[in-house]
Amino acid sequence: MRALPSATTVCRVLIGLDRADATGTLHVRGEGRTATISLESSQVVGANVDRRVATSHRQVFENVLQMCEWEGLALRLAQSPAVATWWKLRDPIRARTLALQIMRAAVKGIDAASVRAELGDAVYHLTEAGEAFFLGAELRPEETAVLFWLRRGVPAEEVSTLPGCGLAGYRFVWMLKLLRAAAPKAGGSYPLLLRKRREVRRRASAHALLDLPEGAGGREARLALRKLVRDLHPDRFGDGALPALRRASGEIVTALVNAEARIASGHTE
Repeated sequence: MRALPSATTVCRVLIGLDRADATGTLHVRGEGRTATISLESSQVVGANVDRRVATSHRQVFENVLQMCEWEGLALRLAQSPAVATWWKLRDPIRARTLALQIMRAAVKGIDAASVRAELGDAVYHLTEAGEAFFLGAELRPEETAVLFWLRRGVPAEEVSTLPGCGLAGYRFVWMLKLLRAAAPKAGGSYPLLLRKRREVRRRASAHALLDLPEGAGGREARLALRKLVRDLHPDRFGDGALPALRRASGEIVTALVNAEARIASGHTE
């Protein structure tokens, strides 16, 4: 996973430059090394790492993937003229296509437990940016299947079991989240949020916070916690939610998690 943070940064920038139909040279620095990616109207026409020039799509991919191993990247776009003809790619590659290839490589092989920890059990959907990103893109079968479900809204925990998706599709959802092409579906329950806030303020018991009868055990508490968090997690209220609402949601979710822990340990007083 070492390459993932830098790969995400580079690919977000490439997607943004693609959407802007940008022309120029993206200068990348990290760990004392330098690289450049040259673009003309959103097409990558050249790339090099430490002055090693790419002459094919494969070499462009390898060069960019190599720079994604660097930590602490600094990126700067220069509105420079077209690159020298002698190292310009004969067949340019679209910036967003390169970004898709790089992110696929960055998440490949990551285990399901790590993906689950990042995605949780929220319901995800394809964002407007995601729709634009994949318009006309060449997708793998499992990616096409995932997009079908994302357009409807799908719980992350169900993706790997859906027809045509599997673990590769599960990783793909995480990749899309990193690229802001998929996001938890807004739909948090405001009435439930207000009720739980009142209960937290009046210091309701752990069982009351989780809507459980007194005497319920750890298993029931875990199930109740999952059900409540699905409706109350800050991500469920969408990116446009007021900061105060998201803070209140975070505080309530923390209280619910603590309540579940108290019940599981037997310390409910």
